[in-house]
Amino acid sequence: MSDVLELFVQLDQEAVRATSALRWEPVTAVLALISAWWVKGPLVVAVAWWADLRGRRLVPLIALAATAGFFVASALNAVLKDLVDRDRPPEAIGFDALVGVPGSASFPSGHAMTACATAAAVAVLAPRMRWPILVLAALIGFSRVYLGVHFWLDVLVGSVFGLVIGAACAWPLRSRCRRQAVPAAA
Repeated sequence: MSDVLELFVQLDQEAVRATSALRWEPVTAVLALISAWWVKGPLVVAVAWWADLRGRRLVPLIALAATAGFFVASALNAVLKDLVDRDRPPEAIGFDALVGVPGSASFPSGHAMTACATAAAVAVLAPRMRWPILVLAALIGFSRVYLGVHFWLDVLVGSVFGLVIGAACAWPLRSRCRRQAVPAAA
């Protein structure tokens, strides 16, 4: 079993190096912005609030689901990082990061996990916003590998956990969210 794990680790390291070949200064600037802390959760939660206001909901169900997803994903992420304690690319393989390297462990990616959790909640409850918000979450995850602070497996596993958490926070509210919209005044 350790041979299989070692193979995955080697493939993951090579994938990070291959991703670094895509680096280009204008893209780096955009992805550094997308990777900012306030994009992965607060911006997506703000989008959820906007969706609630736009739908004239009395109770902001989309925003509540997205916020719950963010906090559940953050808590689970902290526990998993402590359990796995994987080094980040700069420490593990002597890789150059394009932004400051966080002091926390690498696995799973907190940015990918929280972005996908909030995006999944919005996607379930606001179908018109589904693809733009999921693309933003995917870009956030990609930015972490591109910038050299995560391995691909960190991002992929964090994304899957985040999508499950966000969908689980939103799924029970689907029918209530549809019923709660206030009709427009005539």
